[in-house]
Amino acid sequence: MRRWLAALALVGLVTSTGAEELRLRVLDVGEGQAVLLQHGDRGILIDTGHAGQAPKVLRAIAESGIRHLDLLILSHLHPDHASGYFRLREAWPDTPVLDAQHPLPPDVSPDMVRWVNEALSADPLRRRLTAGDTLPWGDARIEVLWPADFTNNNLNQHSLVLHVRHGERSALLMGDAGKEVERALLQQKKGLTADVLVVGHHGASDAGDAAFLTAVQPAYSIISVNRNNLRGYPHADTLQRLRATGGQLLRTDEVGDICLRLPHTEAVMPCQANTGS
Repeated sequence: MRRWLAALALVGLVTSTGAEELRLRVLDVGEGQAVLLQHGDRGILIDTGHAGQAPKVLRAIAESGIRHLDLLILSHLHPDHASGYFRLREAWPDTPVLDAQHPLPPDVSPDMVRWVNEALSADPLRRRLTAGDTLPWGDARIEVLWPADFTNNNLNQHSLVLHVRHGERSALLMGDAGKEVERALLQQKKGLTADVLVVGHHGASDAGDAAFLTAVQPAYSIISVNRNNLRGYPHADTLQRLRATGGQLLRTDEVGDICLRLPHTEAVMPCQANTGS
């Protein structure tokens, strides 16, 4: 993986952006998650939302002024995070796609997980990410904190956890990782402090461990969730723990797209009207 990243740097794919603010936009994709990073006219998409949201995700990329989608990263292959892959691949056929490459049993369910996995297995631009990898991107970098290996077939427990750093500011993206992963990261004594936390598993009861949140101390906590979620996300106890951090809590079901700017030294700031503009 590191040799492949070095090759990307040589061709300028992940290092050609200039020194400017980094925009992090959590798209309102209903039941699912998609996070768009933007440096000037270059972008990285982390998760796609479910297949039905692909037109909205593609429209957001186009309207943001992004002309080069440098990377598509899939935190894991659950449909609400990865099934938009097919439309994204059609629109951006030359964009490398990165995921943890979690080995799956042949009878994995739901079917969409299997279909996405089969398509990825045949994608020549697919590459694996694992804990310890670092993606340089202009004057920002994305550090992979989790997973290092695979212990079972639980996709959430092996969701990629990414720490996006830009100058003195950073964002921690948890995918669908929950308390078990949060506690493991604490035990590894990784630097977890982040200005922005994209909360794991849509704010379910199995995310947002109190000790983990104390370590992160986010100024902004963001939950990607649909209105009247059938699974009961976000859970009231998780919301209470997030509010106890003292930071601002934002939810896509309440405010739509959530866009934050990560300058080098200033405090993290919302984009205009917090609409992604």
